[in-house]
Order: sequence, then structure tokens, then C-alpha cells
Amino acid sequence: MLLSARSIASLLLLGGVVIFGVTGSYILGHLGHNFNECMDLVNSIYFTVVTLSTVGYGDIVPITPIAKIFVVVFIVFGMGAFLTALTSISGDIASKRILDLTSKLEKIEEEMNKVKVILIGSGGVNLSLAEKFEKEKVKYVLLLSDKTEAEKLSEKGIKAYAINLISEDEIKKFRPERVKNIIVDMQNTSDMLYVILILTELAKDSKIIAIVHNEDLEKRLESVKKIKDITIINPSKQVANELFSSFKAS
Repeated sequence: MLLSARSIASLLLLGGVVIFGVTGSYILGHLGHNFNECMDLVNSIYFTVVTLSTVGYGDIVPITPIAKIFVVVFIVFGMGAFLTALTSISGDIASKRILDLTSKLEKIEEEMNKVKVILIGSGGVNLSLAEKFEKEKVKYVLLLSDKTEAEKLSEKGIKAYAINLISEDEIKKFRPERVKNIIVDMQNTSDMLYVILILTELAKDSKIIAIVHNEDLEKRLESVKKIKDITIINPSKQVANELFSSFKAS
């Protein structure tokens, strides 16, 4: 239910105040010359709304003591009813948004608890793995730095999320400590090294696999292995070795 019982009650109270204002101004307008204008139904509704909204154009004003007392009472009760209704409805809308957000976060949390592999970076190996994981129904997430690329991949059914990859807080949200395998395949050498250093602290029990594409990064990651045992894979070198072995054998 969008509105709570309190909000509905406050709206009914506000409606009652509006009826009081319209009826009172209409009756006073016909009992004597209590206003500077003829108070037919249209003018009564107009005067009530303008007064209650605190606009106060001043084109219709009370001119007798009884009319002035009526307007003062109407404004006091009207403003109280209006503010009560506004506060109650605003609170209900805010509560609903908080509940919706909480529900979404709980769903994300539930999904993250099922994730077995985190893929970090948009390298060719990670993109290929994401497609295979999707087909085989393996629980995974692919974390990218490019929002546009993440959106395009999401349209294809890939579970891709755009985050600041060099932010420890952003990576923390995906609970890297709970997954068994983390595969890092990034184009930017410096960023990749920094991400792996973050992961050595956040995911101490997870297996970290670094996909490298040049020997310089491979050498630099060897020093990281002193902190945590990570697996370094150089696809280009592996392919070259396999081709060399096949040529040698023939």
C-alpha cells in the first residue's frame, strides 16, 4: 500500500478543513456583507484554496470581525492539516523508496553470495570466459571501468558492472573474499598491478589469476607473489611456446 493509515487520515482531515473553509466562507458571504466580494461557490472555493496555499492574492478579503475570526481559525487549522498531510505523505514516499532500495540491495547481496568467479577487466580472456560462463550457467560477475561497454555487454546478457576498478571501496561491494577465483585481465598495466595489490588484502583466501600480455607486467607481478601466491598466465607466451613445440616436433 502506497499510503499509510496516518497519511490517509491526514488527507481526510485536510479534506475536512477544505470543506470547512468553502462552506464557512460561502455561508458568511450570504449572511451579510462579510467579504469585499460576492461569495458564490466559485469564489468560496477560490478563496479557500488561495488562503490554504498561503498565496493570498488579496482580491477577496474579510471585512467584518466575524469573517476575520473565521479566516484566522481556518488558517490555523488549515496550515496544521496541510503540513501534517505533507509530512505523512513525504514520509511514506521516502519509506517506500528506502524499502525498494533495501530490496534491491538484498537481491544483489543474494546474487553475490552465489558468485563463484569474479572477472575484473575487459581483456579478451575475460570476455571469452564471461560468454562461456553465461552459457554454462556459472555464477560470475564481470567488473569493468567503461560504463558504455558494460551497458553493451549487459544488453547481450553478460553480467557486467561498471565501477572504479582502482577503488578499494568499489571492489569491496562485490565481496571478493567470498569467491573462490578472481581473474584479472586489464589493458592498463599500472591499474592492473594496483587492482591485484588491493585483492591481496581483500581476498586473502581466494585464488587470484592474472592474465598478462607483456613480460614487463609479468616481471612486476612476480614481486607481488612474495605477498600472495598468485597465478600468472601470459596467453601470448603460451601460444608461442605451443607453436614452437609443434614446429620443433615436425
